[in-house]
Amino acid sequence: MTRISKLSVFSVLVFSLLFLCYANSFAKQNQKIFTIVSTGSQDIKEGLSPKLKKAAVTSALKSSVERAVSELLTPDVFASNLEVLYKSVLLKPSKYIKNYSVIAELKEETRYVAAVKVNIDLVLLKKHLKRYGIIKSNREKPALLFLISEQSDQDAYPKQWWGEEPSSYESLVTDEIIKIVTAEEFAIVGGSAEKIDLKKYGIAFKSISDTSAAIKLGLKLKADIVITGSAKSFEALNRMGDEKIYEAEIALRMFSVKNQRKIGSIALKATANNLDSIEGNRSALVKAGQLSADEITLAANKYWEENILKKEQMIETKIEGEDYLSSFIHLRKALNSMPEVKSVQTKELGSGQAVVNILFKGNADKLAQAILLKTFDSFGIEIFNVQERSFTIRFVSK
Repeated sequence: MTRISKLSVFSVLVFSLLFLCYANSFAKQNQKIFTIVSTGSQDIKEGLSPKLKKAAVTSALKSSVERAVSELLTPDVFASNLEVLYKSVLLKPSKYIKNYSVIAELKEETRYVAAVKVNIDLVLLKKHLKRYGIIKSNREKPALLFLISEQSDQDAYPKQWWGEEPSSYESLVTDEIIKIVTAEEFAIVGGSAEKIDLKKYGIAFKSISDTSAAIKLGLKLKADIVITGSAKSFEALNRMGDEKIYEAEIALRMFSVKNQRKIGSIALKATANNLDSIEGNRSALVKAGQLSADEITLAANKYWEENILKKEQMIETKIEGEDYLSSFIHLRKALNSMPEVKSVQTKELGSGQAVVNILFKGNADKLAQAILLKTFDSFGIEIFNVQERSFTIRFVSK
């Protein structure tokens, strides 16, 4: 066997090993550790040295962290946050690596390749992505509580889990809505009589449409929006050949828990045709749930965007770090140049730190992300402890 053919066989073996390890790695992922196999390579010019091998391994580690980040983000989010990602995460990939091992090496005439198995600290990576506003916290989307009664041809009375006579049942409409809105990253609270003990909260519903009790429950469960209403299905008079037509009607109202006022209403119909009465009613309710979910998503997003995300808020910002006073002067100029920043007011000023109130059109996550996009000649910025209306900035000398 020639030298070239030997190298070719070795290449196939190495990359077959990589493929198997890579495929198996995804079956072994958990919420804390991301395991992946990556390759790094270097050109061989003046012989293979330990320094060159280390450079190849470093390249593999960097690509592993990049892959972990890409698994956590959609392509659009990755692209739109590339500058922040590069400066805050991808420039220092080693901090997210728990451990690694070189599992295969390949040396050709002009190139050295290392295959490296890497375990990445997913908890720390997610924490930093949230800190920099790249992964949105639940506050970027409202928490929803659903109180929708349901009734089909087979039911004598509407089914519900929160009234005087709660029912244990499968809510076709609510389940369908939750499936869709959770895919849109809305948080869900509540759910069923088995999960929620109303007596524990001291809440008694006078009727299944008791708005006051619904909002009180929303407060207790830390919901942002409560959706109440009813869904019912029935056999229609019309026919489609041998199949019967079934209709579902939904009437919903949406309430802001914070303001205790109605923010929207939804009324719609859906139809399904089926030979079987039970399946016909089910199909109509499922379709109505899907249509309702789209309307709820639009209304909830609009309310949250206009009243929370884009609302002017006072964000308390703690500032610290090396030579913070002179750095703060440059930061303040940058803040005042941002159109979303309405004012910057100094609350406390000490020898080692300052506290300022920034009136910003948006929440702390959005402000933190905007600040991270700013660049300064003599210092860098770290932002941490990002809460809904506060965070900390630390200056770092370059």
